[in-house]
Amino acid sequence: MSLIQPQENVENADWLHLMEDENVQWSGRPSRFTILFAIVGGLLFVLGGIVGTLMLLSVLDGQELPVWVGFLPLVLAVVGVVIVGKTYLEWIRLLYVITDEEIYVKHGLISRDVTQIRLDRVQNTSFDQTILERMLSFGDVRIYTAGTSTEDLTFRDVPDPEQIKSTLTQLLSEQSRPDTTTPPT
Repeated sequence: MSLIQPQENVENADWLHLMEDENVQWSGRPSRFTILFAIVGGLLFVLGGIVGTLMLLSVLDGQELPVWVGFLPLVLAVVGVVIVGKTYLEWIRLLYVITDEEIYVKHGLISRDVTQIRLDRVQNTSFDQTILERMLSFGDVRIYTAGTSTEDLTFRDVPDPEQIKSTLTQLLSEQSRPDTTTPPT
């Protein structure tokens, strides 16, 4: 039984190695709010470049200046497209997955870097949110593994971090219970 429905269909991902009875409990990316300002800013650059070009071309109409001068504001539009594209690609290239047995963090689209931690190595979890993050319902979930006192993995800016931490806590609790289905030998 899934504790939280997966947000993305990752079961068939070639980098995710699920065992026969292993299920995805949660998958997701950082909150869309984390890229909102960069996307809006980039789109404003695009709009400013287009409007600036139209205005400059109308002002320069009949002037002795070269035509290309009127298109200089389009540089702002190109910068805006680069900002939007880079922001979106940075956001989409990061994916977090929690299964019954493991935690995965995948970086990359073409080349990939996948970090995988077995749940039985997890010692502790925590989450934190600033006031703004609480209002927008996102934050960080920190995962600590056995043998270290430092943070080993962080799900940054994920939606509803309290629920994700709760899911991890429940999975860890289930892992620590003895298996009663197998008769003792």
